[in-house]
Amino acid sequence: MHLRILGSLLLFLTSISGFGQSSSPITLDDCIRIGLEHNQSLRINRFETDRSVSQAKSNIGMVLPVVNFSLSGASTDLFGTGWNEGYSSSLTLSQNIWDGGAWWNTLKSAKVAQDAASIQYESYEVNTVYQVKAAYYSYLSTQQLLDVYRENQTTSQYQHQLTLERFKLGAASQNDTLRTRVNIENSRLQIINGELDLQSKSRNLNIILGREANAALTLAEPVWQEVEIPGVDQIMDEVLSSNHSLRLLEQNKEIMAYNVKIAKSGYMPSLGLSASYRNSAAAMGDVFGETTSTKSAGLSLSWNLFNGTRTSRGVEQGRINAKMAVENYDLSARNLRKELAQTLEQMDALKESVKISQLILTASEQDLLLAQEQYKIGSLSILDVLRITASYEDAKSNLIRTQHNLKVAEAGLLQLMGKR
Repeated sequence: MHLRILGSLLLFLTSISGFGQSSSPITLDDCIRIGLEHNQSLRINRFETDRSVSQAKSNIGMVLPVVNFSLSGASTDLFGTGWNEGYSSSLTLSQNIWDGGAWWNTLKSAKVAQDAASIQYESYEVNTVYQVKAAYYSYLSTQQLLDVYRENQTTSQYQHQLTLERFKLGAASQNDTLRTRVNIENSRLQIINGELDLQSKSRNLNIILGREANAALTLAEPVWQEVEIPGVDQIMDEVLSSNHSLRLLEQNKEIMAYNVKIAKSGYMPSLGLSASYRNSAAAMGDVFGETTSTKSAGLSLSWNLFNGTRTSRGVEQGRINAKMAVENYDLSARNLRKELAQTLEQMDALKESVKISQLILTASEQDLLLAQEQYKIGSLSILDVLRITASYEDAKSNLIRTQHNLKVAEAGLLQLMGKR
């Protein structure tokens, strides 16, 4: 029995150890989830959002009454007759009943500001997802290009070895062997630069994911699905209503309109309620006694008839800010329409480029295989083989770049639409 328990424990510990050492490839969905949970810039934005909400909520305090309590004691020597003690207490309450609509419009503005803070944080999340996608596809693109460079090195070594054998037989010149050797060294340079670029892309993605820059990173190859490209008219209304930047500017227009109303309240009278309880006594124990206390309550009406031009200037500046908010919204809406059209045009071009690049790659691959066979029998020069090899490498590299650029453009479209 004890041996069975011990065996089970060892098996459990072994499974834990194996789990800790395994590094399964990370999918795009995994990266998005990790980024939303651990991206430090997003966390900072969360704190900024909480601060904005707290500032907006603090305006609620202007509606609530103000209550103050004080208790004091002192000893005085009046004309040398001896020290006398005196104590006093007071409790005052004041409540703003009407101030020309300032507090009412301030509360409305605060509610809009809270909504704006929530929209702002949603935009931070959408931007984080876009950054994750862009970094993810950039890393994969660099990784696949590095594979192309390594494949090219293998091909270059094969061509060089074949040229050396032909040189021994007198079927190739020494210049041919030098050219193939140069081709090998060029492929080595590509690999060195590609590895350096891949390391940089890995660090960038790790930082976005909230990980240490040099943490091990293994990405899963995504399933390539055809990108659906909608028409401009098909999604224009959705973009204008869902884009976070435009929604924030719309909220700003509303806040500026309330600020004008708040500034206009300076022309209106204000009405306040006040109540107080005061007590003075010679002994500390009598400071709360009823016989020496006084109570009062009243209403106060105040109307500022002239304060220079401060109120009028405040209203004027508020109106200017409101007009600027409207213009900023209109300008941003125009730019958004332009950006959407350009994004869709870019996606159309990239999608067509993927199809063309695939056709070119297929033809280049067949051309390379045929050229290698022709070179073996001496019907084609090494220069032609190297040229065809370079064309094949370019075709494969262009297809990789175009595929990943299309996915990044698709992520940009979703960002414009306010989607993850």
